[in-house]
Amino acid sequence: MASTGVLLGILAYFMGIIFVGYLMKNKCKGAEDFLVGGRQFGVAFNAGTLTSCWLGGTVIVGVPGTFYALGIWDSNAMYGILVSFGSAGCLILAGLFYMRKLWQLKLLSLGDFYYRRYGNKAGLIATLLMGVTFTVWIAVQVIAFAKVGQALIGYTLEMWIIIAMAVICTYTILGGLWAVCLTDIVQVGIVTISLFILTPIAISMVGGLDQFIAHIPREKLNFFPADKGSISAWLPWLGALCTIGLGSIASPDLMQRAFSAKTGRTARNSALVAAVAYMIVFLIVIVLTAATMQLVDAGTVDQAMIETDPELMIPLVFQNLMPAPLVVVFLGAVLAAVMSAAATANIALAGVVSKNLIKDIFFPAMSSHKLMQVTRMVIVVVGIIACMIAIGLPSAYLLTSLGFDLILSCLFIPLTLGLYWKKANGWGAIAGLIAGAAFRIGVAGFFKGFSVEGIGSTDDIWYYFTLGGPLVSLTAMVIVSLLTQKIDKPIELELEPDPS
Repeated sequence: MASTGVLLGILAYFMGIIFVGYLMKNKCKGAEDFLVGGRQFGVAFNAGTLTSCWLGGTVIVGVPGTFYALGIWDSNAMYGILVSFGSAGCLILAGLFYMRKLWQLKLLSLGDFYYRRYGNKAGLIATLLMGVTFTVWIAVQVIAFAKVGQALIGYTLEMWIIIAMAVICTYTILGGLWAVCLTDIVQVGIVTISLFILTPIAISMVGGLDQFIAHIPREKLNFFPADKGSISAWLPWLGALCTIGLGSIASPDLMQRAFSAKTGRTARNSALVAAVAYMIVFLIVIVLTAATMQLVDAGTVDQAMIETDPELMIPLVFQNLMPAPLVVVFLGAVLAAVMSAAATANIALAGVVSKNLIKDIFFPAMSSHKLMQVTRMVIVVVGIIACMIAIGLPSAYLLTSLGFDLILSCLFIPLTLGLYWKKANGWGAIAGLIAGAAFRIGVAGFFKGFSVEGIGSTDDIWYYFTLGGPLVSLTAMVIVSLLTQKIDKPIELELEPDPS
């Protein structure tokens, strides 16, 4: 199919997404409807949108390339797709220990927690850290979207970046979290069904299940370090699991799903169901990637095509093996799934900025309807800034792991202690936030250089930065909290009863 025909099909798909946003517009009467869906999401709906958040470009685009190069865990490179296994761990931990408690606080954004538990100063610092981290994360997702569009359809990277951000901002502004979540579920459904269709076809092309199993590259399936008796071998392994496994727990997009659930039990169960759904799709992607590698070895799939960019392995194989109409639907869903992660981050970040920075600091009397309008404007501003980063700094992709590291180093400990340690106070939280950020950025910059490549480094001693940040944050917060109990009395949170 000509690239123009595919492009028109993709654009029609995106127009459908925008139409969904328009249909959801009437559901948004105020900030609670716009930011947390009126707290009406059931388990199936909430779990579906959580699964979509975690799949996105990371699994469909990133995992095949990493598995092709390194496998599950490469002890020499000290990296692999093990980092994506941490996503399931994150959902399980969030479901068991965080989602229900946070639902009982009736928050509009994750930033609300830091303001309510620790006061305005700590809340402001946490909000600024979320703002920087998630603006870059949005840019990273848009870059992934543009990369897929340019490689498979053509045209310029800048054009795809602008298309992605225009579609994201339009349907998010129209329908708020309702539009984001409804399109999430449609997209993850299409991608999942497509993977279920393509995987058995690919396996049959390599000679059937027995041949497939016999020729799986065993060196790609190492889950644990080669030297199991060495602590130095386990540290990067542990760091890989913690990067997303713990680093995403304090992310505003995940916790926004806790706030949007009907009950605390719904919030908890939706995270656990999403963990199972994520792992099923994740394992299918690994199987399909392994089958594609065998097709390359057999000459069925052009090796040069795959090696040009292994991250595009699944879309490229789908484009070559499936009928044209299915290609349009699948590519549209893949591109939209990548956009979903950006849209989710955008509305979550916009909620933090509008509620916790603009309203709480400058306009505390702002009405719910006015807050919704301000949030819509912030969505556009965040989108423009992220778009500029994506166009001007394509190496922002290097900051993906840094973004999770910063959340882990700065926000994770204050969130956890704030829920489970009564002596945690504002000064302690400020110390934890600043110490974690200073360690993660300062130490990495000292050893690797104060640049995008240096601070976002994933080679050599990267895991010391990942694991050291939260430990420094924990130490600073505990010490300062204990020393300042008399001058800064801890704020006790009032949890509303869970009707379930």
